[in-house]
Order: sequence, then C-alpha cells, then structure tokens
Amino acid sequence: MRKNKQHVIASYRLEDLLIDPGLLIDVHYKATGEISHAPHADLNKAHRHEFYTLIVARKQRSQHMVDFQQVVLPPESVFLLSPWQVHMPGDIETTEDLFLISFMPDFIPADISISPFTMKEAIIPPTVAFNEIWHLCEVLQLEVSHRCAQQEQLLQHYLAILLIKFMRCLPDQSTSNTPPPALLTRYRELMEVHLRRWISPADYADALHVSAGYLNEVVKQETGQTASALLAARRVLEAKRMLLHSALGIKEIAWHLRFNEVTYFNRFFKKHTHQTPMAFRITSREKYNYNPE
Repeated sequence: MRKNKQHVIASYRLEDLLIDPGLLIDVHYKATGEISHAPHADLNKAHRHEFYTLIVARKQRSQHMVDFQQVVLPPESVFLLSPWQVHMPGDIETTEDLFLISFMPDFIPADISISPFTMKEAIIPPTVAFNEIWHLCEVLQLEVSHRCAQQEQLLQHYLAILLIKFMRCLPDQSTSNTPPPALLTRYRELMEVHLRRWISPADYADALHVSAGYLNEVVKQETGQTASALLAARRVLEAKRMLLHSALGIKEIAWHLRFNEVTYFNRFFKKHTHQTPMAFRITSREKYNYNPE
C-alpha cells in the first residue's frame, strides 16, 4: 500500500490494496493468529483512507482513535470508517477474527444511502443479525476471489444487502430513512476533495452548477446550518487533525489551509473552538498521550 505524499497526514488509496485493480472493493479476512501483512499492514500511526471500510469483528476486542473519539470494538460488533476520517489503532487483542470490507463511494449502489456519515461508536447487532452480516462478508470474500462473469454487478448487489443489514442495526432506524438531497451529498463530497483549494461556498456552487444562494438554501433546509457554516466546520476539523497528527508548525498549517495570515487563522480557530491552535495542540496531545514528532 502506498502513501499519497500529497497529504500531510498519511492517506491510502483503495487501488493500492487491490489484487485486481479492476474492482472497487476489497474484502480482507484476518484469522486468529494471522500475522498482519499487506494490504492492511501495521498501520499503527495516524492515517486515513480515501474509501469506506466496514469492520466486522467476531472475536477481537480492540480500541481505536477515530477523529478525536475513542472507539471500542467489542466482539460481535460492526463499525463503519468513512473516507478521510483520521484513524489510529490502539490496544488490540492477539485473537483476531474479523472482516475488513473496503469500498469506494462510487461502488455503492445509487439507491443506497449510508447514514450516518460518521459513527461515534461501534454497534453490537442482535446475534441473528450479526450472523447474517458475517455470512454476507464470507459470500463477498468468495466472490472477490474468483473472476467470473458479471462479477462487479454481483458484488454490488451483495454489498447493497450487507449495507442494508448494517443500517437496520443502527439506532433510530424507526425515523425517516429519506436520504439527503443529492446536492448536499455532492457538496460534502467536494469538500473532502477540494477543501485545501476552495475556501468559499461560491467555489462549490460553481462546480455544482447552481447559484450560491440556492446551495445555501438546500444546505440550511436539511442541516439547519448555512453552507458557509458547514464549510467552516469542515475546515476546523481539518485544522484539528493537522494540529494533533502532523509535525507542521501553526504557520505552516495556516498556509496549508489557505489562510493568508496566521493571525487570521488563530482568530478563525478560536472563534469556533474557544481555544488557540497552540492550546488545542497541547491539550489534545496530552489527552491522547500522543505526539507524532
């Protein structure tokens, strides 16, 4: 697996995992006693993926840090790691019995909406539901390992069923399952790709072929926030990630996030977090007992 060196925080691409680069999905099973090896090899430092990974743990209990949240995966649990989330493994028991299902957003069938975008804790499905999810992982693994006619279509169908089974186990599934408007979804997707180049909602509106006012109207109706507020929150999250996980100085981070003046970056960050960037770096590294330098 190769790091994308364009990113300050190590970033990994799905095509670097794949035995068959023609697919947009990778299924990896880690058996009890297996020594870690490529494609999921010893990623003990903070990193992120440009793809989704569904972790289905049967016997393993592990702890991870995912975007400033300590996440525990007990036995018979499931967790979805979304693209670009910064992830760092913590304590992992030696017994391993888990599936890692990695797939690109483009591989998700159009009528499937993954919700929530980010998880704060693993879910423990009822035993029957977990066994169904585990079985679907086994079916996906078998299908990935053999090149057959209409393989991609079949894999997409199996993935769709797996994701539906997973989403049924999420809390509050009794409420409306209406997916967010495509415009909001694309706005969020574009932020992940162009965050360090486009710093105004108008830039995204142009790319989406709508007016900035219409984009703001849709975003506010669905989220209760303006398009500017959503973008600011995403820039703050990126700043936090870099302050904790990178060795760059405050001035370098400000430049990387397209702030012309470090004083403006300091004011922006403090306005949204009530801390200066340096204070956040110190307290967060103390909290997680972590220093990448």
